[in-house]
Amino acid sequence: MRVKTDTVQLVKDLVRINTENPLTVEKECGDYVYNWLNKLGNVEVSYEEVSEGRPNIIAKYKGVSREKPIVLIAHMDTVPAGEGWDMDPFGGDIIDGKMYGRGSCDMKSGLAVAMKVMEKVSEEKLTLNRDFYVCVTVDEEGPEMAGAVDLVKKARLPDDAMIIATEPTSNHIAPAHKGTVWFDVEAAGKSAHAGYAHLGLDAIHAVSAVIMSIKSQIDALPYNHETLGKTAVTVGKIAGGEKTNMVPRSCRAELDFRLVPPMTVGNIQEFLEEAVKEGEKLVPGVSVTFKQKGLARPPLETPLDSYFCRELAQAYLTVTGEDVQYEGFPAYTDAGIISLLSPSTEAMVFGPGSLTNAHIVNEYVELSEIDICEKVLFQLVKTI
Repeated sequence: MRVKTDTVQLVKDLVRINTENPLTVEKECGDYVYNWLNKLGNVEVSYEEVSEGRPNIIAKYKGVSREKPIVLIAHMDTVPAGEGWDMDPFGGDIIDGKMYGRGSCDMKSGLAVAMKVMEKVSEEKLTLNRDFYVCVTVDEEGPEMAGAVDLVKKARLPDDAMIIATEPTSNHIAPAHKGTVWFDVEAAGKSAHAGYAHLGLDAIHAVSAVIMSIKSQIDALPYNHETLGKTAVTVGKIAGGEKTNMVPRSCRAELDFRLVPPMTVGNIQEFLEEAVKEGEKLVPGVSVTFKQKGLARPPLETPLDSYFCRELAQAYLTVTGEDVQYEGFPAYTDAGIISLLSPSTEAMVFGPGSLTNAHIVNEYVELSEIDICEKVLFQLVKTI
C-alpha cells in the first residue's frame, strides 16, 4: 500500500538528497523520484539515463484526445552549497514558515509540486482533455543542459507540447525569459619590459577597448522589453599578463550576454566584430578574436494573449481570487532549451519561491507559495 507524502515533507526529502552540480550526480534523487511516481496508478513512468548516474524521469498520464499535451518540467540538480550557512544546507529546516536548504527554492519545491499534481490527477482518475507529462531532468545547472537536450534528441515529448518550467517566480507568470550566450574574447600581443613599453603590444589594453565598445553598443540599444527589461552584458572573468613590470602579451575575457527579444545571437556577433576593430585600432599590431562558448540560448516568449497563458491566468484567479502578476524570467530554463531545439514554442515559467533566494547562502522557499502553486497547477491541468 502506498503511503502519501505531504508536499512539504516531499520537498524536505528532496532537499536532503545532495544533487550539487558539478560535485555529484542525480542518481539517488532520480531513483527516489522514479520510485515515488512509479507507485501511482494509470501513470507511465520511464527512467532514462542521459549519462552514467544521471537519469531523466518522465511520467505520462494519458488524456482522451490529441489536443496539445501539457508538460510540467523540473530539474533535480542544484548549484553547490558552498560555505557560510546558518543551518545544514541539506537539512530542510523549517523556520517561520520558510524551508531552508540548497535547492529548496531552485527548484526542489517546484519539482515536488509537479510530482504532487501528477499524484492528484492519478488519485482522482481524472479524464483529461490532453496528455499530461511530468519531466524531471538532470544537468539544468550545467553549461550544456544535457537533460533537456536528451529529451529532444530522443523525441520524448510531442512537438506541440505546452510547457511550464516550475522554476521560482513567486507564483507570477513569466511568459518570457532572457536568452543567454557566452563568448570568449582573446588578444595576442607582444611582451616587453615596462621601461620600454613602446616596444610591446598591450593585450589587456586591447581587450579593455573591446569591452568598453561592447558595453557602449549594448547600452545604446533603443528598446526595453515589457517584462524583461534590456539586453545586458557581464564581463565575468578576465585573465592576462604575467608580471607587473611586463607589457602583457595575452589577455582573455569571458562575456555573458543576456538577450531580450528581438535581440539575436547574430546581433551580438555583429557587435563583437565592431568591438574587435576598436581593440585592434587602439593597439595596432595586436590580434583580437572572439569565440562562442557552449550552446547559444535565444530568448523565449509566449504571447500574453495566447490560449495557454490565458488558461494559466484563469487557474490562478480561480484558486486565489486575485489576478496573477506577470514578470520576465532573467535566467534560462529547460523549457527554453526544448523550445530552441524542437517545434514546441509555447513555454512559460511558473513556480514557488523567488529567484532572488536561489543560488545563495541560506536559500529558502516560503511554504505558502508551495501550497498555492500546487493548487493552481492542478486547476490548470484538470481544466485546460
